[in-house]
Amino acid sequence: MEYALRLSSPGPLPEDPRWLCPSNWQALLPEGPLKAIYFGSEFCQDLLPGCEEAEQFCALAREAGIEAVLLTPVVRADGLCRVETLVSDLKSQGWSPTLVFNDLGVLRMLRNEHPQIKRQAGRLINRALRDPRLAEQPSTAQTTESTRGGQIRDLLSRFGVAGLETDPDLEGTYLGDGTDGLQRVLHLPYAFAASGRNCLLKAETRKEEKNFAKLLSRPCSAPCREHWHAEERTDLEFPLWRAGNTLFYEVPRTAVEAHLHQADRIVIHERPMP
Repeated sequence: MEYALRLSSPGPLPEDPRWLCPSNWQALLPEGPLKAIYFGSEFCQDLLPGCEEAEQFCALAREAGIEAVLLTPVVRADGLCRVETLVSDLKSQGWSPTLVFNDLGVLRMLRNEHPQIKRQAGRLINRALRDPRLAEQPSTAQTTESTRGGQIRDLLSRFGVAGLETDPDLEGTYLGDGTDGLQRVLHLPYAFAASGRNCLLKAETRKEEKNFAKLLSRPCSAPCREHWHAEERTDLEFPLWRAGNTLFYEVPRTAVEAHLHQADRIVIHERPMP
């Protein structure tokens, strides 16, 4: 097993990547070396880093002798241009991070414009059931192959994708058995429950406009970069966290135990981050 850290800002790296997990997780996860740093945004194009910030993460990874991995979200046309510009700017400065895509338009752009960039399929590519209301029930992770999972992995392999990333899902077959050559990456401890283009926090910062539809097209100052909070739900016995346009929950230990044997890498998130 190897590890990666999902960081909100460049900084000192822990000796043991498991130290970023809540203490009750550290005994559950096996020992393993730190092999990568993840940065960027999986769920919101307004949170994509600029070239200078991305270079800082790349430099931190190079100094540690590990891989730099840039996360990118579902994008609109202007977001696709931002991703392409960022990749081009980084290349011009001598950086070539692995890129995680959650948008098939980004994958197509990479294949056409930057075929040498290593690419991984992000968490949003897995459309499996992830209802947090079912997450505390005994895991339904299967040992038999799923047709859906197999078809997705075959498609990704044909498109030159190096690996696939996911939360523990309720079907349990998405990662496969590793015989297809794809790196299998599991994100912990915060799984996303739901995400969308409509960001309540963005609307909250512009109350005077009183028009949510108009706000969706306006530039965002990214107030969620350093803020997240618990969401109260009467139908759940554990908290949800809202970070920007995304809801997260802490994955139950039973779900993790059912998926650990399928993973080649675990990405540990220091907190819920969109």
